[in-house]
Amino acid sequence: MKKLTIGLLALTLLAAPAAARAGFLFEASVGSGVRAGIGSTERIPTNLMATVGFGFTDMLKLELGALANLGDAKASFSNSGSKLDFDLRPMIVISPPLMPIYLRAIAGITSLKVKPTKFSYGAAIGVGFGLFGVGAFGEVGAMQHRYEITVPGAGTIGKDGWQIEGRLGISIG
Repeated sequence: MKKLTIGLLALTLLAAPAAARAGFLFEASVGSGVRAGIGSTERIPTNLMATVGFGFTDMLKLELGALANLGDAKASFSNSGSKLDFDLRPMIVISPPLMPIYLRAIAGITSLKVKPTKFSYGAAIGVGFGLFGVGAFGEVGAMQHRYEITVPGAGTIGKDGWQIEGRLGISIG
């Protein structure tokens, strides 16, 4: 019984500082990258993302990002091509203690303006630094996407591919 009590006390003392850092957060970021896996590699449009979330501890955050694809890249795939479009990205971020590295699991609802709307998923790995509640981060990730492509003689078909994306941003909270 004494070992159990000491163990619970130690766990409580270790968890208390992490719980004290829990709270709301905001992130703003810019990203771009390439579309791969469905023929030639092409640049994807630059995108801006505003993210709100809640950090339960320094190790676990739940976030929701609203992403705007600016449509600055001409593309042969017709999902958004050179048009403004919007995505939603629910995310879970896991940060190991005492390390500036984090992992981000991403689900997405894409093409909210330029139909058809689709579901996507992916993950990212990043590095972040902060001081006094303000931080900066950089990450690289991959998102699965379903693209509408035009095939000569077959018309427009849907094909699964990947969007490889780099992102830089700031965080508050």
